[in-house]
Amino acid sequence: MNATSTASSADGTRIAFWHEGSGPPLLLVHGGLCDHLAWYFITPLLARHFTVWSFDRRGHGISGDTLPYSTEREVEDIDAILQVIGEPACLLGHSAGAILSLLVALGGREFRRLMLYEPPFIVHDARRRPAPEVLGTMQRLLAEGKPDDALRIAMRETVGLSDTAIDHMRSQSGWEHLRQSARGIPNDWQIWDQPFPEHLEELRTPTLLLEGTESPEWIRISTRAVHDALPSATLVELEGQGHAAMITAPESFAAKVLEFLSATA
Repeated sequence: MNATSTASSADGTRIAFWHEGSGPPLLLVHGGLCDHLAWYFITPLLARHFTVWSFDRRGHGISGDTLPYSTEREVEDIDAILQVIGEPACLLGHSAGAILSLLVALGGREFRRLMLYEPPFIVHDARRRPAPEVLGTMQRLLAEGKPDDALRIAMRETVGLSDTAIDHMRSQSGWEHLRQSARGIPNDWQIWDQPFPEHLEELRTPTLLLEGTESPEWIRISTRAVHDALPSATLVELEGQGHAAMITAPESFAAKVLEFLSATA
């Protein structure tokens, strides 16, 4: 992977990015509670065929986080990276990053292909919405230097992890990286609270929807709702996988992506 570079978003926020490989550009947009390293295992697999671009979303990793936050600013961040790329790219987004990728595409940007891995809209009353004060509670905990407590709330309220499962995660080596990513929780929360987008039937870009068979049911319902609303979409299940298949099954995940890109070339 090349050395770290930065792009300036429309509001002046510095966004850190990296790229490697050769071929058509493929931009990766990570989800919540992580940074560009969420793509660590699949980047070299994809870079055999594409120039793979990744970046730290604002409030994550080493990118800036100018306040006040809005999803529109994150859309502008992606646009800033696309301007650096300088040609139409394929776009792959995961979770909150999938929602952002869809919003960018709906904004009229020209893409070669769009790939969305489990965009987590709340649709069809598939789950309850958290109380409005939950965001404020997590912001207060982060301001008080209590990222573990904020993480516990975020994990329980989003993907529905039990306290037992969270305690197990806290005993693992990866918990420290989650703690370092906790500052981005408020940003991710506001993306997750986005309403289901209108006018999806107008998006003609060939699109791949990916879902894990073991992912939470409400996220699978959301993924299928996006698929059903798009006129040029393909739905692919990742057998035996949950919400992080690019980490738990990178070879299989990359194969599904490359198969779609090859078939629609």
